Amino acid sequence: WRAGEQGSVGRDALSTLDIDHSVEPVKNVRGGRDTAVRMLREFLSNRLGRYHEDRNQVKNPATSGLSPWFHFGHISTIEVVRQVIDSNGWMPDLINASRRGARAGWWGLPEPVEAFLDQIITWRELGFNNAFHNPNHNDFESLPNWAKITLSEHADDERTTYTLEQIRNADTHDEIWNAAQRQLVRKGIIHNYLRMLWGKRILEWAASPEQAAKWMIELNDTYALDGRDPNSYTGIFWVLGRHDRAWGPERAIFGKIRYMSSENTRRKFDLKPYLQEFGH
Repeated sequence: WRAGEQGSVGRDALSTLDIDHSVEPVKNVRGGRDTAVRMLREFLSNRLGRYHEDRNQVKNPATSGLSPWFHFGHISTIEVVRQVIDSNGWMPDLINASRRGARAGWWGLPEPVEAFLDQIITWRELGFNNAFHNPNHNDFESLPNWAKITLSEHADDERTTYTLEQIRNADTHDEIWNAAQRQLVRKGIIHNYLRMLWGKRILEWAASPEQAAKWMIELNDTYALDGRDPNSYTGIFWVLGRHDRAWGPERAIFGKIRYMSSENTRRKFDLKPYLQEFGH
């Protein structure tokens, strides 16, 4: 991230790289280990205790925010896990063997701590394991058969469509989605819950599910600080049914794929501050 620093040093270093120079640097974000360690300390002190309840909250979310620093190798997930369990006095004899395979209870730790460990170990490593064993993990054909079948059955359903440039420029009829896309372009991230909605709406608006996958990959690889990463591809293809199950009732376009809507999101969260920041 040295090349991404502001001032002449950053600009001169950046100009030598064979990258898309139309993508603006993210302002007020500094890479490196010192920043990552500081962010970890703040997370442990201020947000871990409410992680299980507020991880998906749009206003003051209880996330670590460390994904870009993981991606660039500025801090290790192993180090973070170690600090989390050490700060909670964990010892192996706290393991509850009867909870083996369960989402919670195996570690013998408080609920918010176990919820965080489930994300950073189970879900993150699931993505890396899948990428290691499947060279085509970022291809539409890597989806489970049930997902490909249901999407194919609804591929010709009538839908509102946009061009990639309209999508890229946040030029849709959905102000919540537009705000999420602007956050991605300006900040290099999308809020946890809204990132899922972001993908679901692209599936709804693309001419085909295959095109939706390509668009999500292109946009995320281009703008996300943690893009071009197995964990990112896990999130993109979760939108299309990977690591999920069939849902009902069957819907137009989505088929049996899990459905999300901006209307439900608006009812679920206080979006006013978010829309004030990214609504234009």
